[in-house]
Amino acid sequence: MNPFWSLLLAVFLVFSVQNTSFSDAASHKQLLQKAQQSVDAASIKIDKAHFYPQYHLAAPANWMNDPNGFSYFNGQYHLFYQHNPFAPKHEKMHWGHYVSPDLVHWKEMPIALAPSEAYDKDGVFSGSAIVEDNILYLFYTGHVVNKKDDKTEIHQTQNLAMSKDGINFGKSANNPVINMAPHYSVLNFSLKDFRDPFIWKQSDRYYALVGSQYEKTKDGAVLLFKSKDLRNWVFINITAIGSNGEMGYMWECPSFWHIGSDDVLIISPQGIKPHGKMFLNKYQSGWFVGKLDYDTGKFKQKGPFGLFDYGFDFYAPQVIKTPDGKHVLIAWLDMWDTKIPETAEGWAGMMSIPRELKILNGKVVTAPYSGLKALRYDSANYKDQKLNGTREFSRINGNAYELIVTADLTNAKSFAIKLRASSSQETVLSYDKESKILKLNRDKSSSVPEHMLTGEREASLPLADNLLKLHIFVDKSSVEVFANDGQVVMSSRIYPDKNSNDVKFVSDGEVKIKSLDFYKLKSINN
Repeated sequence: MNPFWSLLLAVFLVFSVQNTSFSDAASHKQLLQKAQQSVDAASIKIDKAHFYPQYHLAAPANWMNDPNGFSYFNGQYHLFYQHNPFAPKHEKMHWGHYVSPDLVHWKEMPIALAPSEAYDKDGVFSGSAIVEDNILYLFYTGHVVNKKDDKTEIHQTQNLAMSKDGINFGKSANNPVINMAPHYSVLNFSLKDFRDPFIWKQSDRYYALVGSQYEKTKDGAVLLFKSKDLRNWVFINITAIGSNGEMGYMWECPSFWHIGSDDVLIISPQGIKPHGKMFLNKYQSGWFVGKLDYDTGKFKQKGPFGLFDYGFDFYAPQVIKTPDGKHVLIAWLDMWDTKIPETAEGWAGMMSIPRELKILNGKVVTAPYSGLKALRYDSANYKDQKLNGTREFSRINGNAYELIVTADLTNAKSFAIKLRASSSQETVLSYDKESKILKLNRDKSSSVPEHMLTGEREASLPLADNLLKLHIFVDKSSVEVFANDGQVVMSSRIYPDKNSNDVKFVSDGEVKIKSLDFYKLKSINN
């Protein structure tokens, strides 16, 4: 082995953890009870919240961000999430918890993890889960902030918690299980940006990806570790790393999946610079298709970095492989450094709808999870409708619905749908046939200044046979668009008032709407 990698191996040696060895369980339990009491008290007011979603997952009260620990255990799907139980802002991170029998209907569970130890005193940050021997293991980042001599030092480590019932979790007394040694400056990997462990099993070994930053060049990277027993971990290699800042300064929330004959490396890079109308968000989430060499630990990509979502709000996705073999993704349907108006209602943040993930022609595409059909009611269906100008359909309106449109644009220059519309408000999805560009505009998504979000996102979308297929999900404060079977996806938070419920179809030239299907959607909360 190269001497440099031998040094790295020594640096990243980690410690043993026994299943029966836990930190101060009583203290952790008391903190969880305090957190749960805060959420229970605050959630009473949320029922009357105007923007709280009908069929998207949100915290019962206060703050939600990244999905965590997405897993299947004891016959249920478990989705944990970054949660501040005390206020609708990002601080005091805990792990909130929901379970579901079907990835559609969700039930709130007690808060799973709280910051209770020296190694996670300032936050239980994001991570993943794995099930072994009827035990649900959670791997998470412990976040510590120390202030000394007017300087702030941040230290992040990877830690282990476990549960036999999927509800009550104990932390290992041997945490941290992965701890980057600060005195090996030759490594140049950030102590403060070392987080979001993703765990999986291959053959008889366990592997962990951790997101980081290579401080020398300020490039994002993911680091790979290996273990025989989930207890003793060693560093393998830098699995992937950016170049000259082109892929951002930090790669968060990495994950890895084998789909068909390909491997998929998922990352959420921070700080990719805009390229024209691309990468306009400061924070992105996307994928590389390629192959991981388990011997060297290196990931060899086959093509360029691809985005999951070209809209305004989509971050930190997590994927689960269902018992029937589907790969389903859920992400945070918000974005850092933007206004989140629902904080005035006592809550903040929500998840995307679940999306099925596939690889087609070397590209990762996502489509709405088929199980969502169980929420449909009160449908309206039309065939072969002509449009030239503006048209509305009397039964197509509301604030929580699914809309499926197939439009023939052979004789039209453009086609648009105005969602959550009124005389003063609208969120506009439009397609220009000449430029082959799909756009989502939210400049008029609200008329209330404190609710106002503005801007436009676009993506290239060539058509086959002049057919544009749109699958749209609108909720009380969100829009998600899947175009041409997931070739382009765009998502956004919006904040229209209660009277902005119209849907308007607009064309320049004649559009033949081959099919138009509308469904109201029921609540997902059990």
